Amino acid sequence: MAWQILAMWAIVVATLVWFARDERRLRAEAAMVAAAAYYAHAPKYRFQASPAPALPAPSRRTGGLTDTQRRYLETLVQQSQTEPA
Repeated sequence: MAWQILAMWAIVVATLVWFARDERRLRAEAAMVAAAAYYAHAPKYRFQASPAPALPAPSRRTGGLTDTQRRYLETLVQQSQTEPA
């Protein structure tokens, strides 16, 4: 009979410890959610996207094709005309 009373008290103590730990964890989670909500809505911590960097305009090509490029393209055109389709 004594061991049954001891077992009941062990169950009561374990239940109280479990309850206290769970309540402490719930309070800590609520505090963390409140802190996250503050940081999510505070303008000081809000993400500020920087504008895209302005790329310089590409330099304009003057002078057209070089002689080597022109000869290559002419050869390519001649070969495509002479080959059967």
